[in-house]
Amino acid sequence: MSLLFCLAATVIDGDGIRCRNLGEVRLLGIDAPDPTNSRPCRQRFGDHVCSDRQARVAKEAMRSALRLGPVRIEPVGRDRYGRLLGMAFAGRVNLNCRMLRIAGVRYIQRYDNDRRVARACRT
Repeated sequence: MSLLFCLAATVIDGDGIRCRNLGEVRLLGIDAPDPTNSRPCRQRFGDHVCSDRQARVAKEAMRSALRLGPVRIEPVGRDRYGRLLGMAFAGRVNLNCRMLRIAGVRYIQRYDNDRRVARACRT
C-alpha cells in the first residue's frame, strides 16, 4: 500500500496523531496509557492503563518523535470511530515501533491487522 503524507502533524496522545489533510490517525497495534480523567478510564472500557504520569510520558515521546522528519502514514483501514489506522513514520523511523520501545506503550495483538506491527517491530 502507498504512503500518505501527513501535513502539519500534531499529537493527540501516545497512540494517535492528527494530520491537517488526513484527520485523526490511530497507530496500528499499540495502546498508550490514558489519563485518569479520560473517557476510557472513567467508564472502565476494556483493559486500559490509566495513569496521568504514563500518559504524559507517552504523549511527550510522540511529540518528540514527530520531529524526526516528514510524517507519512501507511494506511490499513479505519477504526470503529472513523479514524485512519496505520503504520506511521517520521523520517525513516517507524513510530509504532519507537513508541513501543520508549514510552511504555503496549502491543495489543487484536489491534494489529495481519500482525504488521508484530513483524515490523519484532514483538
